Amino acid sequence: MVTQKRFAEKVVIVTGSSAGIGKSTILHFAKEGASVILHGQSKEKLEKVKAELLEIVGRDESKILVIPGSLEDETTLVRLIDETIKQFGKIDILINNAGIAGGKPGADFNALETYDTIMAVNVRAIYRLIQLATPHLEKTKGSIVNITSPLGETPFILSMPYSISKAALNHLTRNFARSLAEKGIRVNAVGVGLTRTDLQTRMGLPTEMLDNIFAQGAKHIPLGRISEIDEQAEIILNIASPTNTYMTGSIIYNDGGYLIGN
Repeated sequence: MVTQKRFAEKVVIVTGSSAGIGKSTILHFAKEGASVILHGQSKEKLEKVKAELLEIVGRDESKILVIPGSLEDETTLVRLIDETIKQFGKIDILINNAGIAGGKPGADFNALETYDTIMAVNVRAIYRLIQLATPHLEKTKGSIVNITSPLGETPFILSMPYSISKAALNHLTRNFARSLAEKGIRVNAVGVGLTRTDLQTRMGLPTEMLDNIFAQGAKHIPLGRISEIDEQAEIILNIASPTNTYMTGSIIYNDGGYLIGN
C-alpha cells in the first residue's frame, strides 16, 4: 500500500531556502510531495539546492520554481507571489524563513543603519509578503509559519536590532493570526534554538569567535547542545501540516529548553 504524502498537491513558498534551516525545510517539503518555491540571493547556492530538489522530485522541473532576489526589494516580494500563481495556480503554505542578524559588511551590529536593514528584512518584508499572499491563502485555507527566535524574548546585546526584530515578529504573528482567522488562514511561528547556519557566517564574525559562541551557548541550553537544522525543519513541517487544523497564533520554541534555563 502506498502511503499518502502529507503535502501531496500542496504548493509551498519557503523564503531564504538556499541554505541552512530554509534549505532543510524545502527539501523536507519536496520529499513529502509538495511543489516548492525556492528563494535566495546566491545564484550558486540556488543552483545547488535546485539540483537536490530535482533528485527528490524525479527530475520533474514543473514542481520547482526558483525566485532569486533580496526581500528588501518590493519586486522580489511581488514575484514570489505572482510567479507562484502563474505556475501553480495557488498557494497553500508560506514559510517566512529568511532573516538577517547584521547589517552591511563592516557595520556596527547596533548602529541605527543596521537596525533599519534588519527591520526591513525581518519584519517589514514579512508583513508585506503576508499581505500579498493573503488573497490566495484564503482560497486554500492555507497556513503561514514565521521563523522567529528565543532571542525575541531575551536581550541580545551583540545585535540588539536582531532581538528587537524577533520580538516584533512574534507580535506580528499574533496580530495576523487574529486578523486572518476569519478567512480560515492559520498563522504560527517557530522559535528556533541555537543552530549553526549561514546566518551567523553572514554577520562577518571570525570562525574562532563563532566556535566560542556556540560552545558557550550550548552551556546555557538545558539539553546541553545546539540544534541540528533537520530538527527545526521537522517542527516547521508539523505546524504547517494540513492535519494541524486548530493551531493559530502560537509561537512554539524548539530551543532545547533555552528559555526555561535562562
